[in-house]
Amino acid sequence: GMDAQVAYGFHHLRDEKPYLAQGPVANKLIYAGYSCTQGWFCTPCTASPQLRGLRNILRLYIKRANCSEWEQIQMPSSVRSIVVLNLDNYASGKHPWGDLKPDYLEKKGFVEAHSDDGLIEIFGLKEGWHASFVMAELIKAKHIAQAAAIKFEMRGGEWDRAYVQMDGEPWKQPLIQDQSTIVEINKVPYHSRMINGDS
Repeated sequence: GMDAQVAYGFHHLRDEKPYLAQGPVANKLIYAGYSCTQGWFCTPCTASPQLRGLRNILRLYIKRANCSEWEQIQMPSSVRSIVVLNLDNYASGKHPWGDLKPDYLEKKGFVEAHSDDGLIEIFGLKEGWHASFVMAELIKAKHIAQAAAIKFEMRGGEWDRAYVQMDGEPWKQPLIQDQSTIVEINKVPYHSRMINGDS
């Protein structure tokens, strides 16, 4: 999504001109500059509203806990960035999933998020202002799903690339016009040898 595009631009600049990114203040200014110029705060494609959201390029499928079938999840039209977490924090310790109230969890079909629950949390960010308020922990992110596995189907069409990042490493994912690019993420439980008594 858009945050991955900004991260890609920042990393590319830092690789080409390392003398510019020499400290946290300089890095934040460069990051903010990319956020503004690449449409994260001001969408340059107002003449083409179909280019604004991810649902025009992305299909999202999940496998719920103890289920073997993929279920397609409707992508909210306002979402311009998808984040998948297997921890309860993101972006230097922020908690965008939040501490959700029991009635909200029940209504959405979620359970309380824990790093060892075998589930991943999927949420969306709408644009730079929304992301800024989420990172300041003033509001919550757009909760999309909670799942044991997730599959993204990226469709090319008018798009020849998608920006993706994993663990802070961004890349430009090429897209083929007539084919889908599939990215599947499964959370594999880790079994401790100490707890199991294995040697």
